[in-house]
Amino acid sequence: MPPVEEGPAKIAVIGAGISGLSAAIHARDLGADVHLFEASSRVGGWIRTSRTDSWTLEWGPNSILPSSQCLIDLARRVGLESQWLSADRCAKKRFIWKAGALRALPTSPLTIPFSRVLSPAGWCRFLMEPWIGRGGIEEESVSTFFRRRFGDEAARVLADVMVSGVSGGRAEFLEMDSFQPKLPQWEKQYGSVISGLLRQRSDQTAPFQGTATLTEGLEQLPRALAAELGDRCHLDSQIVALEPRNHRWRLHQRGAYGSDTVDVDGVILAIPAAAAATLLEPLSSRAGQILQSIPYASLTVVQIGYDARNCRIRPQGFGFLVPSSEPLGILGAIWSSSLFPSRCPAGESLATVFLGGSRQPHGVEESDEVLQDLAIGALRKVQGIALDPHMVQLGRAPRAIPQPQRGHRRKVAALRREMGLLPGIALAGSHLTGISLESCARSGRAAAHQVYSELNGQERSQ
Repeated sequence: MPPVEEGPAKIAVIGAGISGLSAAIHARDLGADVHLFEASSRVGGWIRTSRTDSWTLEWGPNSILPSSQCLIDLARRVGLESQWLSADRCAKKRFIWKAGALRALPTSPLTIPFSRVLSPAGWCRFLMEPWIGRGGIEEESVSTFFRRRFGDEAARVLADVMVSGVSGGRAEFLEMDSFQPKLPQWEKQYGSVISGLLRQRSDQTAPFQGTATLTEGLEQLPRALAAELGDRCHLDSQIVALEPRNHRWRLHQRGAYGSDTVDVDGVILAIPAAAAATLLEPLSSRAGQILQSIPYASLTVVQIGYDARNCRIRPQGFGFLVPSSEPLGILGAIWSSSLFPSRCPAGESLATVFLGGSRQPHGVEESDEVLQDLAIGALRKVQGIALDPHMVQLGRAPRAIPQPQRGHRRKVAALRREMGLLPGIALAGSHLTGISLESCARSGRAAAHQVYSELNGQERSQ
């Protein structure tokens, strides 16, 4: 594609989740004429916060870490740097439901002997990890990696809950290099995952400590980013086709008239893999096939408000995860009011319970009543039968989380080669480089630089 000769490059970003918003803001900062198109009536994608009757409910991501530098920069960019709210210090406490009881995860190496998450023999094998030689196979699964580095018990328990808690997936299917690339990188660099972990330093430049949210919930960030874009953010504007036209791209919008089109120089697709496949298949059948092959997991979220003073176990910590070997029927729960007490009325507690995922793919198809009863029943088993909900709300997230199964990096590499044949188009989103909000924001930023550089005749960045 020849460089743009007159005026700023006109770039369309399709999808107003955090990936698309990040792409739009960064492309505009580079000097592009940016238009952001979102098919729904709101921005933020799976970031959704509801605030009613003194309850603040997060239906998607719950908080971010100090290492989320791209997100922190975006918040600063739109004047939210003073709006970060650090979690309570008890957030360091995390639990696993095992053998009918909550078991505390170690908060430091010194507390390992007191943790019953693994047996004494399991912890001994875990601590032998620095003396295990480098190894591994191509496209190693998370469970295989953990079994090789930390032992069978750690794979059955720790790898299992780590994967289900982050992605709703299954450790035996997901690819380690795609799901959590830092761990194999530490093995290669230091010869040990534990050694790599101990070498990490907390980010002292972050405007908060530990995990954090925004005072009005995480959706405050996408709303502020959309406000920054102003009338260049087009809601209820679904793009149904891309057409190459005179070295540019014509976007066809859903509407009553065939003339509902927009001509642009470049396009960033910041939408889920299946939606991107629909737009790309007429242009590259191979790219469409690869995108369609990326599986997603669905989740159900149940918000439960109750008086914890009546419970045998009161929430104090981040929450708990449930291994697949435990018949509790849920993936886990976050004690939201323990992290951020302002999320519920005084005297109340709030738990956010997660169900479904790849472990329970049919569970999300049950009725609201069945799923609410399942969530409440699980919470009562954990905290005591006296738990009496005062508020219960349910939300569904169909096909919300991409599953980077074995071979995912190979798929993404092949996808990028195919996209290289389509001038002026880039992809962004959680299905490419990671499902965390920070990974999504970074992918949007990278896509913006890629398309802008190409349109201005510079070397295409990777």
